Amino acid sequence: MSSENNTNSGPTGVIANLKSNPKAMAILGGALALVLFLVFKGGSDQGVTQAKVTSVTIGQKVTIQNPNIGNTILLAAPGAVGLADSDNDKDDMIVCKQVVSGTTGTFNEETTVNYIPFAKVTLESGECAGKTGWMPKVNLN
Repeated sequence: MSSENNTNSGPTGVIANLKSNPKAMAILGGALALVLFLVFKGGSDQGVTQAKVTSVTIGQKVTIQNPNIGNTILLAAPGAVGLADSDNDKDDMIVCKQVVSGTTGTFNEETTVNYIPFAKVTLESGECAGKTGWMPKVNLN
């Protein structure tokens, strides 16, 4: 056999290709640097913080404050409103659309739906005063 038909295969062929091709060497170096960066940077949970849920007892006065800034929705039943199939179903689930931060109420009951704690609250101030419904417990102070 002549040397023209002799092909390098396996690790020796890869090494020979990297020695003769500077572009392939640069691509390999970049890929290796990317993998090292992801290994050292990607495994951190420092940016994730757990929501602080207030410990309350039945009959306790609470203040409504959304930790995500904005108003809170008072629901007829605990759970996610966004999962309803039609707009009519959503409107039936909402007791009050605009519970403003700073509204006061009384804590009545607690339950958990899909790992999210919900609180049943009777509102005492604001435009929805006197209404009772459910909201995520993280909104209570």
